[in-house]
Amino acid sequence: MLVNTTEFKITVPTLLFDPNLYTFDFDAGKQLTKFLLVEETTLVQAPFIDIRFEPHARGQFWVDSRKLLELEGLHDIPRTRPVFIFHHAFVCSTLLARCLEQIDAFFSLKEPWVLRRLADHKRAQGEAMSGARWQDMFGKYVRLLCRDFRSGRIPVIKATNVANNLLVDVLRLKQGHKILYLHSDLRSFLISNLKKPRDTQQKMPGLARAFLQDSDFPQKYPGLCDTAQLSFLQVCALIWLVNLYTFSYALDAFGLADAKTLDAGDMLNDLPGTLDSLSRFFGHMPDAAELQRMSDSRITGTNAKDPLMAYGSEQRRIDMEAIGNRYERELADAMAWIEPLVRELQVLEYMRARRLLDR
Repeated sequence: MLVNTTEFKITVPTLLFDPNLYTFDFDAGKQLTKFLLVEETTLVQAPFIDIRFEPHARGQFWVDSRKLLELEGLHDIPRTRPVFIFHHAFVCSTLLARCLEQIDAFFSLKEPWVLRRLADHKRAQGEAMSGARWQDMFGKYVRLLCRDFRSGRIPVIKATNVANNLLVDVLRLKQGHKILYLHSDLRSFLISNLKKPRDTQQKMPGLARAFLQDSDFPQKYPGLCDTAQLSFLQVCALIWLVNLYTFSYALDAFGLADAKTLDAGDMLNDLPGTLDSLSRFFGHMPDAAELQRMSDSRITGTNAKDPLMAYGSEQRRIDMEAIGNRYERELADAMAWIEPLVRELQVLEYMRARRLLDR
């Protein structure tokens, strides 16, 4: 239940730095930014801190966006530099974020809603959102997310897949942010989509159209942009390809940043080893006790989106295999359809060249 925020004194320092104030949303038309009053433990326990999280806040209030961003630009107090996890969905990214936040080195911000809203706003405005004014706004909202959390030093910003178009903006910040791109093989991605309920599946053509705006792919292959002419699995295959291509497009266009890739299959096959390598890449040298906490079965053996439900990598493998066997022909057809383009764009070679795990 929300409480009246007039019971709390909001000052400029608390607005900019208090970890109990979470930068949640912005309204571009009204030039307002919404904050939630929420305890750190609630942020940690939530599978996501997007629109589904809002009812769990203790309070909320709006402030003038222009004044807020002006204040963020005036102070000289350094903020902790965040690291980023981007992904194309259905790759256990929430599990990875939960594992990292089990130790004091990291604080996971799991799919911040304000980034989703920025991503949607950017697509809606098109080329108008590529200039210095947009980049200044984006950078300041990222900094406002990065507070000094008591339970974790390094903010891990795990964006929603719909916010992959913000990857280029992270690169433009020119601040050496560490970036991990988490992905899967095509077959696993297609099977994951087949697992989803009907209402989720119906969103895929719209997502494909959104992702097609994020690179020069439509100019190269205009004939593939009419998703109405594609089957469900063809749409999903296109989403997978376009997301991997957009990652390579962003890095090639704005300079090779400190970015690594991680195959979800490799992660699940060796989670402790992955967490060791990823922690080091993100700037922390974990000891044995920390690796044990991050890979504890109480985390890895539960559903990342519903921690009260038991669900581990073996059950996931069984489920994926069953669906794969059931739709074997449809999967083979969709993969054969997209395969020439996968080879032409060399997206798999690009991902392998930047992989986190040296194997």
